Amino acid sequence: MPDQAVPYVARQFNAAHPDLADSAGVAARLANQAYVEALAKIVFHWGYPAVDTFGRTSSWEVMKEGPGATMGLFPGAPKNTMGYLDDYMSPAQRRVVTPNSDTIYGVGFADLTADGVVIQTPTQVPEGHYWTIQIVDLFTTVIHQLGSASKTPGGKFLLVGPDWKGEPPEGFVDVLRSPTNIAVAMGRSFTAHSADSKAQARAVLNQIGAYPLSENTSGLKTFDCEASARNKVYPPPITPELIAADPDVLRSRPVHAATFWDDLKAALDFNPKVSSDDAPMADQARTLLALRDSDPAWKALIDRAALIAEAQLFESAKYHQVGVGAGGGWQRQENGGAWGTDWFGRAQAAVIYIYVNDYHEAIYFTRGTDAKGALLQGRYTYTITFPKGGLPPVDRARGGFWSLSMYDQDYYMQAVSPNGRTNLGTVNLDADELVFASDGSLTLTLSNREPADPTAKANWLPAPDGQFALLVRAYVPTEAVLSGVYALPEVTRTR
Repeated sequence: MPDQAVPYVARQFNAAHPDLADSAGVAARLANQAYVEALAKIVFHWGYPAVDTFGRTSSWEVMKEGPGATMGLFPGAPKNTMGYLDDYMSPAQRRVVTPNSDTIYGVGFADLTADGVVIQTPTQVPEGHYWTIQIVDLFTTVIHQLGSASKTPGGKFLLVGPDWKGEPPEGFVDVLRSPTNIAVAMGRSFTAHSADSKAQARAVLNQIGAYPLSENTSGLKTFDCEASARNKVYPPPITPELIAADPDVLRSRPVHAATFWDDLKAALDFNPKVSSDDAPMADQARTLLALRDSDPAWKALIDRAALIAEAQLFESAKYHQVGVGAGGGWQRQENGGAWGTDWFGRAQAAVIYIYVNDYHEAIYFTRGTDAKGALLQGRYTYTITFPKGGLPPVDRARGGFWSLSMYDQDYYMQAVSPNGRTNLGTVNLDADELVFASDGSLTLTLSNREPADPTAKANWLPAPDGQFALLVRAYVPTEAVLSGVYALPEVTRTR
C-alpha cells in the first residue's frame, strides 16, 4: 500500500517501475527528477520574497518592549505596531538594500491571523508635502498604496487578513484587505536637508501609525518618531561599538538556500491562504515539501536545486541585468510592486530593492554600466548631464520628487561619504546646493576622488572605490515618465 501520508501529487514523481530490465526504467526516473529539479528552481524564485519577509518578523521579539531603532539603524516595533526613525536611514545599515535618503521611514509588520490592525493616515499635511503608507503582502506585492499621490484622506483604515469577517467600528474610512496573514506597512515622509523641512516631515510622520484593533479608541492617536529613534535596541552580540568599528558586520543575506525549504514551510504554515496569483505556486511548493520529506534522495535533489537557483538569482539580479531598456542606458522593471504572476521579477526586486512601491507611485531606474556598456568603477570619473528643462518630470503638487542614489556592488550606501552625500536630486535643488551651467543644463559628477573643478565639486556624488550601481527614483511620476516618453541622460566616463 502507498504511504497515504504523502499526497498523490508528490508520490506520482516516483516512477512506478524504475528498475525494469536492461535499464529500461532509467529514462522515466530521470525525466521525473528533471521535472522536480526544474519545478524546485521556479518555486525557489517564487518563494524567495516570502521567506525574506517572514524572516524579518523576528524583529517582533527583538523589539517586544516597544517601537524603536533596531540596532540603532532602522525602524522596528512589536507585532502590529509601527516603529520610526526621525531622520534619513543611516548609510551604515546593512540589513535593507537600497534605502532612500529622501524620506523618513516608519515600518510595521502585521500579524492578521486573529484580528485587524488600525492604519492611521495624517489629517494635517502641508500642501505639496509627500507622504505614503505602502502596504505589501507576504510576497512583497503592493496591495494598498495610501498617500499624497493618491490623495488619501486622513483618518483610520482597518487592515484585515483573508479570514476576517465583520464590520469595522464607527469612524473608519475603509477596510483594507490582505491576501496573506502577514502584511507590512511602511510609512514615508519626505524631508529636505533643512531643520524646518525635517520638523515638517516628523510632524506628518507622527500622524502615521499602526496599532491593534483591540486598542482602538475614538479619535486619532499621536505617535512619536523622535522617541522611537532614541530607543536603540541591540540584540546580542551586536553593540553600537561593533557597528561603529565595522558597519559590514551586519552585511548578510536575509534568505539562505541551505535553510530555504524549512523557512518556506514555516512561512506557508503561517499563511495558509495567499493571493489568487500566488495560489497555484503555493500548491506546487507544498507538493515539493511533501516530496522532500518522503525520501532522502528527493531531499538531496530538491536541496541542490535551491543552491543552484540561489546562485542563478543573484547573478541575474544585478543592476546591469535587471529590467528592460528605458532609454539613455537605464533600465526599469515596468511592473514594479504590481507583480501579478511575475515571480522572477519579484524575486529579483527582493534581492536588489525589496519593498519597492507600486510603479504608479514611484518608478525606479537602475544601471550598473556606463554609456559604452562597461561596469561602473569608482576609480573613474563619470558625468550625467541633464539639458535645460530635462530634469525628471514629477508632480510636485502631489509631493513628487526625484533623486539619484549611489550604492556599492551589494546595493548598500557608503557608510561614510566624504561630503555627506549618498544621493542627489530634489532635496539638493530645493536647498540651492547644485550649480547649473550658463545654458541651463545640470551636470552631475560621479567619482571616488573629489573633483578639483569648483562646479564639479558642487555637483559631486561620491562613489565607492570599487564597482558601484546607480538608482534614480521618480516619486509621483508624470505621464511622460510612466509612458516612457521621458528618458534619463547617459552616464559618460570622462577622459
